[in-house]
Parts: sequence; structure tokens; C-alpha cells
Amino acid sequence: MSDRFPAEITIGGNIPRRLLDELAGMIASEGVSLDWQYALDTAAVRAAIETAAAKGETVRFTDDEACYGQFDDLENWLTAHGIDFDRHGDARYEYDGENAYGRGRKRPVIVNADQSGKDLVSAEEVRKVLASQAPVDRKLVQIAKLTTVPPTLTTIVLTDRKGKNHD
Repeated sequence: MSDRFPAEITIGGNIPRRLLDELAGMIASEGVSLDWQYALDTAAVRAAIETAAAKGETVRFTDDEACYGQFDDLENWLTAHGIDFDRHGDARYEYDGENAYGRGRKRPVIVNADQSGKDLVSAEEVRKVLASQAPVDRKLVQIAKLTTVPPTLTTIVLTDRKGKNHD
């Protein structure tokens, strides 16, 4: 049996309309809710996505008992279909908190996080860079790379097959 603890996933960016039903089914199969309430069915998930798109927003789904604070199947599906997401899993027991930033079809960037969802960089990683013999400007570049995350998640836009807004 796996450890289960709170997680949330926010979806944004371009979503092809032809994938909307499959996406809603994938999300609903995770047993997620809106704002930590009751689990949503496929129709409610689809309505939440369409409402967010109409309002020019992202949509956040939550689960207080996500497997290891992740949505593995959903995250893999989103990445395979090039749909952007941000996911935060709380820390619990011996597991650190974690943020995942999925942009397009690239492998998501995963970083440690605190309980508030803020990204963390370990002091050990910074010390290692500072102790190197590299010039100071190079050290600053290396430290900046430790804190680099993808661009901010954009609002949902439902698109047709050619990637154009279809409203």
C-alpha cells in the first residue's frame, strides 16, 4: 500500500478540444475535487475546464489522499499530449514536499518544496557551488540554474486541431 497525502494540480495553456473528454476522464479517475471538497465526475471536470477557459483562468484540482502526493498517470498523460500543468505535493513522513512544472512535451521540472508550495534549493547544493574554484560570475550562473523553473502557467485556451482558439 502506498503512502497518501495532499496534492494539487493546476492545468493551463492550450488544450485541444478533441482531447477535452479524454482529459476530463483522466482527471476524474484521479478522484480529485475543487478546493478540497468532494470528488468530481467527468462531466463536472469538463465543466470546470470550460468555465476556466471562458473566464481566462487556469483550473486547480485537489486530492487530500494522492498517492505519494502525485498524479503519475495524469501527469504522464498531460506531458504526452503537451498540456501544461503545475503540481504541488505536500511533505509527509520521510517524504519532502515537491513541485512539478510540466510545460509541453518536455519532461516536467521537479523541485523540492515547502508546505506552502514554495520551491526550495538545498544549502548543500549552494555550498558545493560556492566551494568550487570557478570565478564568481560563473558561480552565480550555476546558483541561478539551481533555481530555474519554467515560465508561469498560462490561462486555459481551448483550441481546434490547428492550435487556434475555437470560441
